[in-house]
Amino acid sequence: ARKFNDAGLPSLCVVGSTDSDIRRQAPQRLARGELCALVTCDLYNEGVDLPALDTLLLLRPTKSPVLFQQQFGRGLRLHEGKQSCLVLDFVGRYRTDFRFDRLLSALTGLSRGQMIDAVEKGFSQLPPGCHIQLQQCTKEQILRSLRTAINQSWRRLRSELQGYVALRGRAQVRLADFLREQALQPEELYRAQGRSGWTALKREAGLPCAAPTPEDDYFSRRFSDLLHTDDPEQSELMLRLSEPTVAYQTLGERERRRLQVLAYQIDGPHHQTGTGEQFLSRLAHTPDLRSELGELAGVLQARGNLRFRPVPGLEDVPLCLHASYGIREILTAAGWLTAQKRTPFQAGVLALHDRKVELLFVTLDKSEGFHDAIAYHDYAISAGRFHWQSQNSAGPQTPAGQRYLNSPANGWSFQIFIRRNQRESYRACGPVVLEKAQGEKPMSIEWRMGVPLPVRLFQEFSVLRGQ
Repeated sequence: ARKFNDAGLPSLCVVGSTDSDIRRQAPQRLARGELCALVTCDLYNEGVDLPALDTLLLLRPTKSPVLFQQQFGRGLRLHEGKQSCLVLDFVGRYRTDFRFDRLLSALTGLSRGQMIDAVEKGFSQLPPGCHIQLQQCTKEQILRSLRTAINQSWRRLRSELQGYVALRGRAQVRLADFLREQALQPEELYRAQGRSGWTALKREAGLPCAAPTPEDDYFSRRFSDLLHTDDPEQSELMLRLSEPTVAYQTLGERERRRLQVLAYQIDGPHHQTGTGEQFLSRLAHTPDLRSELGELAGVLQARGNLRFRPVPGLEDVPLCLHASYGIREILTAAGWLTAQKRTPFQAGVLALHDRKVELLFVTLDKSEGFHDAIAYHDYAISAGRFHWQSQNSAGPQTPAGQRYLNSPANGWSFQIFIRRNQRESYRACGPVVLEKAQGEKPMSIEWRMGVPLPVRLFQEFSVLRGQ
């Protein structure tokens, strides 16, 4: 079907699946300017190169992030004189249960929780030169969709798993396959509150599982505190521990320390002490959860891209340079938390006097969870330099100030751990050396990074990160 304009040329071409000649010729005629628009259904999702295309109207709902990316990609090619691509998506207006979370995650790489912040405050984590701008009404609709998806996610996950099993069969249900084929993130399955975890979801979907144990629900929720793990040695240990034949005595000293790190990251309360071997014994009594730990470790390994490098100056400490850690993991790895002692820690610095090393814990965004009087200004100046403000009690004449100002001649060294906000984990960014300092209570210090920040981390920690 064709609609002709005033000059007698067809301005619109509706291409059907049986119109072989039109289907073959229409893209070339559009590129030559003989057509102004094409209307198709599933014909040009891929395999058509139209760099000049600058407008997309989406009228077909899809639950496939891959297909959505292909459709989007028709308009994202660079072309001389083309400044942008206008996308008009009518599907979300038509279906209130449309999965914006999956489709936007496929485009941006953000989790659903990060997506809410990005929609509200702007997509600041996109690669240079890429921008997403949403009108206010669109923002409100997407936020409603995202929050609804969070509230209903467990019911949806159960239905999706049941449908997945109907297609794949019960014998081939693996966590990694289910997440990949359903375009899900582990964060959607593991939550600190409410129902959580792969074993719990399989039970509710009617899949065969061992009889539940008293600690199943506890471990299912606590595994959510492992989702940041990208230390390859730590995830490898998790894989080993999931094997039912692992013998406690075969663990070397470094693995024992890592096991203690894992135990205290999962066992969050400060009053809950115990050895890593005792923790592993508890886990051994929950065979489904022990197996699940290994499946989760495989998922985390697959999405990680770090090669293990010890932190310079902390080579004996089981931490990986630029890897992500919770505060309990760092304190346990450094020996501050032990099997016998879990001293509460809430300060921003920790001086380990026995080894003359001070750990600096930096949170860049202090808009949440901090007292109004605290207004530190911390940011990466460059990949090799970092601006840091000390605690309010530190001045040039205080013991802490003297440690900073007289280093490294006094034998003290400093290790910096950085996170963007309280909801995220710290990155082990390695040693820093004093460049210059000024002011007092707090002191403003510029550190030279012993290992320059990778480009990705510099972009996250830079003073320009929110602009």
